[in-house]
Amino acid sequence: MTDKPDFMMQTYIRCTRAALWHALNDADSYTHWDFLGQTATREGDLVRYGLPDGPEMLHARDLEVTPMSRLETTFEPKWDDVTTPSRVVYRIDEEGDFCVLTVEHFGLNNDPDGGTADGWARSLAGLKTYLETGQPANFGGMYLWEEHDQ
Repeated sequence: MTDKPDFMMQTYIRCTRAALWHALNDADSYTHWDFLGQTATREGDLVRYGLPDGPEMLHARDLEVTPMSRLETTFEPKWDDVTTPSRVVYRIDEEGDFCVLTVEHFGLNNDPDGGTADGWARSLAGLKTYLETGQPANFGGMYLWEEHDQ
């Protein structure tokens, strides 16, 4: 695996480190901030993500966990038979009243339309909104699937 991520995004979220860690690791919290409103179920170190009344979309298996500061997972797409698994690292740092969340995606391949960057931007915007307001932040739920079906 390479040392340089294929995609990186960083955002500042006004929240505690514990709140951010919980939102990233608690399957029940995921539905509140995922832009598609996906559901998540955790079975040990495996998290399965799926559309509310649709197919399973993604698997993520914990590879390395350093509580409150670093989470490394697989990124195993289930939406097609072409996209291959990759790896994601979430790093949490603190800066005053804010947490700095850095997401690094390694081994990202077969993304001809650049949908991964859009998905990450939407996901992190939803996470930030949810943690700062306490309100669910699901938006653009059919955006990707309407384009995908055309």
